[in-house]
Amino acid sequence: MLNIDGNTTVRELLTKHPGAFDVLASHGMCQSCKDNPPPVPLAHFAHKHCDGDLQNLINEVEAAVGQ
Repeated sequence: MLNIDGNTTVRELLTKHPGAFDVLASHGMCQSCKDNPPPVPLAHFAHKHCDGDLQNLINEVEAAVGQ
C-alpha cells in the first residue's frame, strides 16, 4: 500500500495504482503523462490543476484506489 500525501509523486502513484489516472485526467492530466508519469509531487499537481485543493485530490485518489 502506498501512503498517499502531498509528497507522493505522480509517477509513484501511477506506478503503484494505474487506476488513479482517471482522477488525475479529470483534473487535466494528458494521456502522454499516463505513459510517462512526471516525477512531480501531488502537491504541485494540485496547485497547478486543482486550485491548490490537495486534500480533495488525495480524497479522490484514495477513493479511486480503494484506500
